Amino acid sequence: MASKLRTLALGSKPHVNIILNEERSSYSTLDKLSGKVEIAVPHSTRFDEVGIQFIGTTKTFLDKMPSTPGLAGGQSAFHQFLKLRQPISESSYPQPRVFEPGRTYEFPFVFVVPQQLLPRVCKHEVHHESIRDCHLQLPPSLGTVTPHDDMGPDMAKIQYQIAARITTSSEIDGTPKPLATRMKTIRIVPTVNEQPPVNVVGDSDYILRSEKSIKKGMFKGKLGTLVIEAEQPKSLRLPNPYNPEETTISTVAIVKLRFDPAVANSQPPRLGSLNSKLKTTTWYATGARVDFPTRKDCFYDHRQGLHSVSIGLSSRCMGNVEWVSRTESASAEEQLARRDSGFSHQEVPKYPSPSTKYKGDKFWTAEIIVPVALPKDKHFVPTFHSCLTSRTYSLNLSLGIHSAGVGFPSVELKLPLQISTEGKGEVDAISRTSSAVEERLMEIELENELLTAEHRGSWSYDDLETPEPTDLPPEYEAYRRPIITAAG
Repeated sequence: MASKLRTLALGSKPHVNIILNEERSSYSTLDKLSGKVEIAVPHSTRFDEVGIQFIGTTKTFLDKMPSTPGLAGGQSAFHQFLKLRQPISESSYPQPRVFEPGRTYEFPFVFVVPQQLLPRVCKHEVHHESIRDCHLQLPPSLGTVTPHDDMGPDMAKIQYQIAARITTSSEIDGTPKPLATRMKTIRIVPTVNEQPPVNVVGDSDYILRSEKSIKKGMFKGKLGTLVIEAEQPKSLRLPNPYNPEETTISTVAIVKLRFDPAVANSQPPRLGSLNSKLKTTTWYATGARVDFPTRKDCFYDHRQGLHSVSIGLSSRCMGNVEWVSRTESASAEEQLARRDSGFSHQEVPKYPSPSTKYKGDKFWTAEIIVPVALPKDKHFVPTFHSCLTSRTYSLNLSLGIHSAGVGFPSVELKLPLQISTEGKGEVDAISRTSSAVEERLMEIELENELLTAEHRGSWSYDDLETPEPTDLPPEYEAYRRPIITAAG
């Protein structure tokens, strides 16, 4: 009876199960994925090979207007950017190669999440090699296997899977034929270092500086010009492992204000609330990108699309901001003093440069520190750019102004914001290497203290050897298909 129930439960096909030794919500760069594939069959089954692979794929879809009314249209693309194969020795297979019922066959595997992709993954044309460098970085999982919303649209999916497949030869032509396939999806959040600030020259997607003319009231002339500017904040650094419910991720943005009065005795305007929003943008395409994505490209190129989500962060009253009165002559002396330091070319100006309507002499400055913390009900992925998909973030700030009789005008900034991630694997590797070196240095120092001056030998850093790793990652399998395929 037990045998019959087992046969009914398994069905006619082999039953394949993938088991990880350590189940985690996410894995990072250099993390080890070890486990086993279990196989059981309801009846004697001849086979040729058991294949175990660790693969990474990107799938994108883009709607398009159909040429014929009433017919749906669309374009899609598929990119397999990672394929690691687990070698299986001949001694691991049963002899002859027949799975027998009543037994469970086990095939162990070990994969290591790579630091970057192979150069052959990105062979398409790019405008600059820095674009290719980004495309060869491991992208994070997007739109899959997370209990939290990572704000990835249905049109862009990045998936990592451990795949197990049993194949046999066809009796007709001898080609491999799959008997059973099993996939286990896992979440990858790779190590991503903080990158240099985004160059926003000529880029309309971001606004680092704005000017606003302030009126005294209806038909009462102008009070002056308010200038607001800020630089890209430091990146939001995700720890490893990252659990949004338990971890607070934050940074700060420093907003600098300048008020150039229309007449010398004009006072700065009364400020209202400063509202901050985090904008998440997922870019996707059905053709390989040659540059970083922009809204302009999505407007003119039918193969590109984007999906944006805005999240409100905070609203703070700025009525108590302290303004500092300054003069042009004092400002020039201060700038001159900072240039004498020898490092002034790396320093950030203390306040914005004059507005286009500045009349000279007196002006006012102020500074606002804006805290930025990631919401805990979302799962954020690091900033990345791949051949088909990208994820970027921006911090949108809106400062209200109280102006008599003319409503409540506001001035806005759109700052680029990066999200980077720590890598537990890298940290552990560096820590182990540092500890080994420190221990060896202590041993050599002790030996030198015990030796007399005439018998004291010399040593060099070349003597500080670290052991070779014993768990080598599986080999890359050569690609048998085009790197990027598209259909439309």
